Amino acid sequence: MISDLTPVQQQLLSIMGKISERCYTAGWMNNLEYVLWNAVMSGPRKYGQDYITQKDIDELRFLSALCNSWIVFDEVKEETSMQLSAWEKKYDSDTLNNKSFLIG
Repeated sequence: MISDLTPVQQQLLSIMGKISERCYTAGWMNNLEYVLWNAVMSGPRKYGQDYITQKDIDELRFLSALCNSWIVFDEVKEETSMQLSAWEKKYDSDTLNNKSFLIG
């Protein structure tokens, strides 16, 4: 839930949402957290009608490191912070079993 996020986590959420809006005209595109993390790990990429740029990646990387978390969408809690180490395990497990999480 947004109100549970720290100010830095809210900044991270804001950048993630802006990329989603720019690329898909959607506040939070389905599987956004996976696509953006893939870009953080792999570099700039096409996403919807635009690109996830190196500038986007640098901001995402900086803010996630600063707050040691990544923002994920939970069906009940909505935008939620997950500690980076837990997120990295979840990302690896989920994308190993379902590459469609990375399509955008």
